[in-house]
Amino acid sequence: MTYLSHPVRRMRDDPRDESVTLVLRLDDADPEGVESRVEALDGEVDAELAFESLRVVVPQESVADLCEIDGLDAIETAATLGIGSGDAEEDMELDDV
Repeated sequence: MTYLSHPVRRMRDDPRDESVTLVLRLDDADPEGVESRVEALDGEVDAELAFESLRVVVPQESVADLCEIDGLDAIETAATLGIGSGDAEEDMELDDV
């Protein structure tokens, strides 16, 4: 069963007319297959992240269908996780530390 964060459950049940950036953590799903499904839902994969995760942008109306993709471990909002914000230490040069 795919873990859905509280904000993702809210969007699934009551979507707004706007897009959302989500992080999909893959379990045994094929990344290319997931990317195809995301594109079929009028979304896009905008980054491959560490820990077998993809950052995607989809219309909120597509979140319910996204939740039906087999082989996902979790779906969370990128804002909640702070992924891709540019503030991560791994983006820094060693001289900056």
